[in-house]
Amino acid sequence: MSIRALLFMLLAFAMPVSVGAQVVPGIDVSDLATQTDKVAAGWAQIQNIDELREFGLYVLTTVILTAAIVYHPVRQKARKTLDDLMMPRLFFLYALIGMAVGFLVIEHGYIIGFVVFGIGALLRFRSNLDDPIDTVEMILVTVVGLTVGLDLPVMAMLLAAVSWVFIWFGGRSRGVEVSLKASSEPDVLAAYRLMEQATSASGWKVIHRHHVPGKNGLSALFQFSGRFSDHEIEAKISEVIPDGIEYKIKL
Repeated sequence: MSIRALLFMLLAFAMPVSVGAQVVPGIDVSDLATQTDKVAAGWAQIQNIDELREFGLYVLTTVILTAAIVYHPVRQKARKTLDDLMMPRLFFLYALIGMAVGFLVIEHGYIIGFVVFGIGALLRFRSNLDDPIDTVEMILVTVVGLTVGLDLPVMAMLLAAVSWVFIWFGGRSRGVEVSLKASSEPDVLAAYRLMEQATSASGWKVIHRHHVPGKNGLSALFQFSGRFSDHEIEAKISEVIPDGIEYKIKL
């Protein structure tokens, strides 16, 4: 770990002590530490109908506002890569994480904000995840664990349940990017038509096709049900591509 990263982590964990009284005027560190006293103990929180109703309303509002941005018509047309297909699921999960952290800070103490900041610094410098889905799910389970640690198991269950639904719906569809190259433009277009006809029968949908007129290369982005394995996807594409056509598959 670099010196800069180490200093950043130390600053993150030391900040509650050094600036706690400045963040919220009139409240010292001891006050911040005792703000969680008003939290209902454990499963007794299920009796706090008003707070649970408020949390549910926040979840619904977050989902609606996020959907308005994620499914904006302009953004829908701009999705051209596999990463673009992955983004909606990540946006919903990040929005839920932000809402949950904000709710915990407001309802159960400003000290939680510093705790989350310190955990974020730890994850940033001690994790090595290349997949953005793995990264956001790691942050999500961290927030769920933090909620349980704050003796709020009911709220943790609600957050986990809503996140599970988004992960499940997001995983129901997958994408594959296929690049074709032939000796001539008519050959590559004919190969694409064969591939499109064969895959459409299985419910595959063409999200984006890129072909420059006069060129002998073409790329296409397909979306389909998540029930297909990687082997089945590769087999379905390879069996319809004519001999002499070069192709690459990106899953």
